[in-house]
Amino acid sequence: MAATRYFERYGLSREEGKKVIGMISVKSHYNGARNPKAHLRREVTLEEVINAPLIAWPLGLYDCCGVTDGAAAAILCRTEDAKQFRKDYVTIKGIGLSVGPGWGKEKSDFDYTHWPETEHAARMAYADAGIKDPRKELGVAEVHDCFSIAELIAIESLGLCEKGKAKYDIEAGSFSLKGDMPVNPSGGLKSFGHPIGASGCREGSEVYKQIQGKAELPERQIKNVTLGLIHNQGGHPGRFMAGVCIIGAP
Repeated sequence: MAATRYFERYGLSREEGKKVIGMISVKSHYNGARNPKAHLRREVTLEEVINAPLIAWPLGLYDCCGVTDGAAAAILCRTEDAKQFRKDYVTIKGIGLSVGPGWGKEKSDFDYTHWPETEHAARMAYADAGIKDPRKELGVAEVHDCFSIAELIAIESLGLCEKGKAKYDIEAGSFSLKGDMPVNPSGGLKSFGHPIGASGCREGSEVYKQIQGKAELPERQIKNVTLGLIHNQGGHPGRFMAGVCIIGAP
């Protein structure tokens, strides 16, 4: 529903819309193929994505993440104590958390093309971190891409591009590893895997390593990252929650 509504609202034909979200899946698999910890480490072509078996139109097999097993953990301490344990520690700059009714289940006017909870959480996190222009100030973002259309809507809801304009950045490669705003360098939930409760913390691990300059392979390492964003969301019928965290070098 989110994908078809987005296509309709922003004037994308069936073919054009399918191509745009397909390019997101191609990027995810490209990144995941270079991540030693990813579960689906295989590149795919746009033709493969478009012609893959349908799950629910326009989402095909390569537009949907794989639910998998996994675990993640983070060690936290006070900023003033961190330097006792390591020199390349990373600090939390801002946090935002928002809860809403959930995907329009209780709102007849819900339009499905943006996520209010993510927007509210992002505004809180940006205010905490003193970020005025996230597109220019952030060096990397890991977003909750349970489906290819989810990455697109997350990017716009986080203010990383104007609503309805993500397709132009996607086509230009702006969100690729070498783009000006790399998104999901890990491969995202789509290619890395989605162990549900562990996914948000795992996203944090990716941004943490990128800021440290310690991505496992040189081709995965984004240059000069000092500030990154982590976005996670989910819920159940009647309740939807989104969280945004900004982390950076001391």
